[in-house]
This record gives sequence, C-alpha cells and structure tokens, in this order.
Amino acid sequence: MRHRSFGVTALAFSSVMVAIYGQYAAIALLLTGSAFTSTGSLQAAIALITGAVFLGLTVAAYVVGFGLWARKHWAWAGGVAVFVVFAIANVLLSAIATNLISAVLPSAGAMVAVWYLHRPATRTELLGTEMPAAASVQVGGTIEAAGAVH
Repeated sequence: MRHRSFGVTALAFSSVMVAIYGQYAAIALLLTGSAFTSTGSLQAAIALITGAVFLGLTVAAYVVGFGLWARKHWAWAGGVAVFVVFAIANVLLSAIATNLISAVLPSAGAMVAVWYLHRPATRTELLGTEMPAAASVQVGGTIEAAGAVH
C-alpha cells in the first residue's frame, strides 16, 4: 500500500478545520445571527442563508476530510467543491459582518487548496489515473518512403 503524501494529509486536515470553522459559524448565524436583527430584514435573511450554507458545509467537509485521508477517488471533486463553497460563504459572512478583511485569509487559503488539488501529482494520487503526457516530437529522424502495395 502506498503512503499518503504530505500534501493530501494537509488537505484532509484543512478539510476538517473547514468543518470545525463551519460548525461554529453555523451555530453563531443560525442561533444568534438573526436574533439581533429586525424580523424580515435583508440582513436577517442573509444571516439565515449563510448559516444554512455553513451547516451543509460542515457535514460535507467532515465527509471530504475522511475521503482525503483514505484517498478515495470521490474526495478530489468533493474537496474542490468544499473549498470553493467555503470561499464563497466567507465572502457572504464578511458582507454580513461588514468586515472585508475577515474574508481575505480564509478565502485565500481555500483557493490555495483548490490550486493544490489541481496539481497533477495530487490528482493522480486521489483519482488513481495518470495525467495525459504531452505529445513527444522526435527531431532529426529519418523518413522512409512506403513501398508499392501488391
């Protein structure tokens, strides 16, 4: 059995950290986020929607974390989805909190994780398929003429 690479291990750990972050964000937004805004306001609706997104993200991130740890083939696509949704949810969260700085670091980290998942070695390790090699061109070879067909 092949050993898991350090990068895939770090991605699995990052996915679990996203799940923990999402868990606390969902609790804060669903239980208290809309309680301090007036009923029917746009900010309360955004808080509830963002809380629901973080709740779903929590479940998905725990599952993807296990998949990355076990190097399951479905974990690659799940990892891309989790980290992209995490970046978008952080932007929504910063819109609610009116603090754009709080979205920069988690969103940048999520985009680095998506970039790392697209590296050929990571794709090969998780998906189990080799990436197509570039076509090789031989320069300086000889060309032979075909003979007559009888």
